[in-house]
Amino acid sequence: MLDHRDIKHPNLGAVRVFLIRRTDSSTPNGCIAAVTGSGRALEAIGVDIDVNIGENALRFADPASDTTKNTFVIYNPGRYDGVLVLVPEKGGFEDIAWESPDDHYRGGRLAYYDARLVGPGGDGRYAIVKSNNNCDPSCAEGATSNVTLHWNGHEYLPTA
Repeated sequence: MLDHRDIKHPNLGAVRVFLIRRTDSSTPNGCIAAVTGSGRALEAIGVDIDVNIGENALRFADPASDTTKNTFVIYNPGRYDGVLVLVPEKGGFEDIAWESPDDHYRGGRLAYYDARLVGPGGDGRYAIVKSNNNCDPSCAEGATSNVTLHWNGHEYLPTA
């Protein structure tokens, strides 16, 4: 186990969230597991991490949760960090919806690769700054741009 945090889930009450690095040859080699105060295990979330980075490959944001009640985990499958957001729902957390189940470099609906957290701001909320490289003429020479994403109550979107 790398770390754990106790959070207040709006529907389930006290929940302990664990960050785990698997020591066998399992893929994905990282895991986010959670248990309610009554001992019920929630569905685990697998995440690829670069085990050569050590504890920084999978860690909680500080603070781990913001006023949205979302919980933030920083992951690094190699090269760049990503931000994974645990969004509470009635029975646990919303599906991360990885774009590709075996390629966590691509991110997902609630996982943003090549991204960083900003905040929490004056409103008590984190924003996510997502980097994009146009890879033109190559990824090494491509232009990088950043977009800041804000929580709208359902997802993280750029502000208009």
